[in-house]
Amino acid sequence: MIKHLVCSFLCISLLVNTAFAQKNRSKKIFHIEAKSARFSGDGVGGETYFFKPAFEVGFGVQYPLTSRVSFNPELTLSQKGFHGKTNYSDSTYTERNISLNYLDISPNFEIKLGSVSEYASGFSVWGGPYMGIGLWDNATYDIRSANVLKPGTYVLTSTTGESFSRDVRRLDLGFKVGIGVVSQNFVSVGLTYQAGLINIATDTKSLYNQSLGFYMRVFFDEIL
Repeated sequence: MIKHLVCSFLCISLLVNTAFAQKNRSKKIFHIEAKSARFSGDGVGGETYFFKPAFEVGFGVQYPLTSRVSFNPELTLSQKGFHGKTNYSDSTYTERNISLNYLDISPNFEIKLGSVSEYASGFSVWGGPYMGIGLWDNATYDIRSANVLKPGTYVLTSTTGESFSRDVRRLDLGFKVGIGVVSQNFVSVGLTYQAGLINIATDTKSLYNQSLGFYMRVFFDEIL
């Protein structure tokens, strides 16, 4: 399935590139992002949220539609997940750290604000829907509970597992937006926000991917 989706994405990009090659000069995009990832939904109710660092890296193509608007399909390896803690008392708790790795397909659109000169600097707003396909993951659970054999003492148990095969679906759909500064149509930096729109939990409680971060995009005429 993943192979077919990636091939379809590449074929569509090639067709669009051929259609616009004579009229506009397309650019290649290298995208890198550092972000904080978390879950939202009632599946994390009552948990204390911790900072969960995550990264995203990928490539895309910028197809100008007008002097200000472009179509920017991207294919990225995107990390998502959650790090939280549920306290049952002053001494007992469950802490979980879930890392999910997706292949995201994003047909983004970008609008440039300010001068439209090729070498001028200005602002840009971009965004669009995304489809994420779960590739691999890992999850760690630390459980501190009362020791029934020695009252007044506690036992810390750590377990690891795979969330995709247990309590998280592999398919993720949502939207992503970004706003930043473009320097001479070569480098763009700014803020990005991503939110899942479908429930990825397999049980009755809901979980949605969410992230906030910083991005950098570099535009190339050609990649050797």
